[in-house]
Amino acid sequence: MRRQIEPFLDEFGRYDRWARQMGVADSAFHSREGLREAAFAPLRDRGRVVAAWLERVGPDATELHHPDDAPALPEEGWVRIALPEREIDEVEAQRRSLTFSTQAREVTLIRRTQPAPGDATLRVTMAF
Repeated sequence: MRRQIEPFLDEFGRYDRWARQMGVADSAFHSREGLREAAFAPLRDRGRVVAAWLERVGPDATELHHPDDAPALPEEGWVRIALPEREIDEVEAQRRSLTFSTQAREVTLIRRTQPAPGDATLRVTMAF
């Protein structure tokens, strides 16, 4: 699995940093649509990124996904991968077929769960 995610780790790391700097808290924006626009702005014109999900658990809990037809994420099947040589020292990943609208796509999912400001937890997941 490590070899499968390697080509995507730099891009995932950049987006993970972006999402964590935002904090993904509804209270920071005037509308949920504004939050969604800001959260996924870095992914525009990123051909390799099929979808992304941001889940904030705790105060200001929220879940966002891009694109609109992104399916629910699988609960099981995640493999923990240690990355001691990288800034993102640990991720979870899996290969999975996900259905977007009516089209099934084989994707590589990468996610990272870390504490977020305000006693919350933020899970950043991307599909490549």
